[in-house]
Amino acid sequence: MPAFMIFSTLLAVGIVAYYILKKYNPIFVFLFSGLLILIFAFYFTGAPIPKAPIRESASFLDVILDSFAFITATFKAQLSGVGLIIMSVAGFAAYMKHINASAKLAFLANKPLGKIKNKYLILSGTFVVGMALKIVISSYAGLLLLLLACIYPVLIALKIRPITAVCVLSFIALDYGPKDGSSINMADMVGQKDNVVGLFLNYQIWSVIAYVVVIAILIPFYFAWVDKRDKAKGVLCEEVEAPEIIDPKCPTPYIFFPWLPVVFLFSAYFLNIKLDVVTANFVSIALVFIIEFIRHRDGRKLGEDMVVILKAMADIFISVVSIIIAASVFAEGIKSLGGVGILANAVSSLGKEGEFAAVAVFISIAALSFLVYGFTVIMGSGIAAFNAFGRLAPDIATRLGIAPITLVLPIEIASCLGRAASPIAGGIIALAGFVKISPVEIIKRTTPLLLIAMVVNILVAFYLAKANPIETPKPQENVAIVQVH
Repeated sequence: MPAFMIFSTLLAVGIVAYYILKKYNPIFVFLFSGLLILIFAFYFTGAPIPKAPIRESASFLDVILDSFAFITATFKAQLSGVGLIIMSVAGFAAYMKHINASAKLAFLANKPLGKIKNKYLILSGTFVVGMALKIVISSYAGLLLLLLACIYPVLIALKIRPITAVCVLSFIALDYGPKDGSSINMADMVGQKDNVVGLFLNYQIWSVIAYVVVIAILIPFYFAWVDKRDKAKGVLCEEVEAPEIIDPKCPTPYIFFPWLPVVFLFSAYFLNIKLDVVTANFVSIALVFIIEFIRHRDGRKLGEDMVVILKAMADIFISVVSIIIAASVFAEGIKSLGGVGILANAVSSLGKEGEFAAVAVFISIAALSFLVYGFTVIMGSGIAAFNAFGRLAPDIATRLGIAPITLVLPIEIASCLGRAASPIAGGIIALAGFVKISPVEIIKRTTPLLLIAMVVNILVAFYLAKANPIETPKPQENVAIVQVH
């Protein structure tokens, strides 16, 4: 039985990966496969349908209806929880873009870069500034488009090659901070959706700092070598005309508006006031509405702005929230097959203390991180891979005796790095299209540093895991994983 459970788990993951590689819609693949796996697991491993009523006997129709009832429950839970949070973040971000506040912030952020003499140090400075902006402009593709308009022309004017400029911009990849959708989703996975700020300050910030420091140090040396190599080969070294730098039309004080939810969330955290992300975003929107009304004296404009916010919330439901829901169903199906539990028990049994326990933790972090990295490269989106495997991580972490966040966090970071390494990711395609090159040209130059970043990610996560142990539960017998009907 254990061998069958492991085999069926690996087979299910392999089949899903195959259809995603074939460019099937990941939402459909995850939802449909999750439904089939739940039904299969009910009959072949004895796993009950999640959230289904206890029955003494269940007909096939009961199993089908229970499976769809679980999907309904998942939709309700996500839409009223993390889904609503992510939609509110997207609505606020769209409003900031609509009134040019985020564009103005990106435009003014490039001013200090002009004071740096060495062009390769300017690249490092650009990366650091971009990563700082990421905490308030959470969309990867959205931030890259802003930087292409505001900072890219400065880099070209300073005789930096277009290919080198867009490669560095692609590294501004990590999703982090208390108002980021991936961070909110990660907090929900570990059962702390109301503690996004605390998870950021205690865990996520260390992974981000390590990434920023290492990549910022490596950028000057690495790209000096890449430019020299390309020049010797005569590759992508043509002179280009610097595009015009456009100052967005909006008052300068508007650069503070994108920071409002972050300021509210951090203030509430340190003042011990209960404030959730949705409320922080809606309060921020209301404040900006008031200022915009005072500025324009036009009530109709506020109505149009509200439509912009609602449309952005609808769009993010299609592109992000729906994938989270579908991947949640798939993850629950994979859990019901039992193979993940058996493998987790096997890894955790390497040792309860000392170096063997450390080896088990390190193997788990590295394996899951690179698995998500690889899937993200293939799919071009970190959301699906992160949700499919991230929701399996808390159970594995508990069996290993480490805090769930310390295993989920490196997976979240890996999904961001994998997105930056994917030639079909929206942000990479935008960068490549802007400078009229193939996305593969960017990936070939950035992958070495992204792999180094993966190593850094795993090492930081391993340190956090060892520094935050929890009591390891007694290993369960294989028969306890399933419930016979």
